[in-house]
Amino acid sequence: MSFSTFLRKERILWHKHFVPSLIAGVAIAVIALIFEFTVSNIVLFASAGASAAILANIHSHHLTKLHTIIISYIVAIIVSLLLYFLNLILSLPLALNLFLVVFLIAIIVFLVNSFHPPAISAGVSFFLFERNLLDLLYLFIAILVLFIIIRFLTYTTSQHLFIKDFWKEFKKEF
Repeated sequence: MSFSTFLRKERILWHKHFVPSLIAGVAIAVIALIFEFTVSNIVLFASAGASAAILANIHSHHLTKLHTIIISYIVAIIVSLLLYFLNLILSLPLALNLFLVVFLIAIIVFLVNSFHPPAISAGVSFFLFERNLLDLLYLFIAILVLFIIIRFLTYTTSQHLFIKDFWKEFKKEF
């Protein structure tokens, strides 16, 4: 391979991945600035960062679509809330909580065909430290809105896709 061919190939890779990665990184940094830094938030930001990178850089596969990621995070929210309320009654040990959150989220997202592993770690972050329930819900909602913005920006800036096709991201069969 000649040097000019190598540079051309590298330039294509640079253009296809630099802007989407920049969008994902800036988005997670902005959301992190809004919320306080706790260990559980850092774990949640890490899982959201992985999801943001997937949304910004992968073109088309069912498991990398906005619909799949949103459904998996909603499942994580619901399972985490149910376990939170269960713990108000029973006060389960941390290891059992972690087992239940990972098992239940993983099996449910698999069954609804929306498997997205970073959502599982987002659910795990709920049990790492005690926190205000309302703050956690705000954080999850902010992350879901962030994913929509990331995918929209990716559509319009780096993938040069039609905006009218963006709404298909919310459909399961897209």
